[in-house]
Amino acid sequence: METILPVLKSFPTNEVAIIGCHSHPGMSRPSCEYNLLIVSREPVPAKFVRMGGGYAEILFKSEHEIRQPEVDLAMALSSAIPLRDNSLLLASAIAESKRSFRNDCKKSMETRLASSLKALGRVDELLAAGQVREADYWLLSSACEFAEAELLTNGVVPAPSHILTQLKALPKRKSSNFKQWAEGFGLELSSKASCENRLEAVSVVFDAVRNTAVTGELATKMSRYREVEAIQVITAKAKDLEESMQSVEAYAYLGQEAVKSLLDLYTLHTTRVSLEKDYSSMIRDLTVGEDRLLSEEVTKSLGLVRTQENLRVAADGMKSAVSSLAKKI
Repeated sequence: METILPVLKSFPTNEVAIIGCHSHPGMSRPSCEYNLLIVSREPVPAKFVRMGGGYAEILFKSEHEIRQPEVDLAMALSSAIPLRDNSLLLASAIAESKRSFRNDCKKSMETRLASSLKALGRVDELLAAGQVREADYWLLSSACEFAEAELLTNGVVPAPSHILTQLKALPKRKSSNFKQWAEGFGLELSSKASCENRLEAVSVVFDAVRNTAVTGELATKMSRYREVEAIQVITAKAKDLEESMQSVEAYAYLGQEAVKSLLDLYTLHTTRVSLEKDYSSMIRDLTVGEDRLLSEEVTKSLGLVRTQENLRVAADGMKSAVSSLAKKI
């Protein structure tokens, strides 16, 4: 509560609720930040703050966004814990989100499964062209999207640093996709050293985003990178997992952060140099040429080091898993 109270005092008249893993009994770890939802009258970018002994990520939403939430927000609201709700706006939104939860999970699952399949298509094209690093990135992206789709199929809202734990906790069934997930994630590469390398590389990507000048709507979208607390939260989670001998979970979590942050950096890069996006050459555009933002060593530290043969085998497994899940729709 020492983390939450200063936030409540800073916004004395706003509706406030806890969302995320702290809203699920027994799910959060000591290193997990509090995800706080604040109903704001003015548009405000999401922000990270350090208060007391922990961190809080504050998500600001308008009354309209709460009354008519997008799918992912609606799923978060379904388990929200109101801390201040004098107008009963949150209570009403939470009740409605609980009623629509199954349908929202299905919609979100279909979106993620489609993204996973699209990424797999890129993997095939890139491997055929001999672009191994690019294929490695998109296979990792496909695995991340698929893992979330599988969880949503079972009515579980994905929590980034808990993904592997959530997957392992799914009901046992005859046909399991866990081997395919593991190979798609590249979890055979996980170790304490590889986690530390990936964490350092993710930090470099965050720094590159933070130091890339951008204005307008895109600056608002990338606001999480502007605050040093964001990478501090990721570091705290990864270190907590490593110290508790969960390097595989840490590696998977950092892989998700790598996928998202690299894609965001590429979006900024193409805007900055007026370059048309070509996702088949994303890693090359970021690491080669006068306008490069990253070194090739960073991409290796991120874990984009798998061989062409290993990628083909893992991609074939992911295709089987995607096909199996698609049949459930």
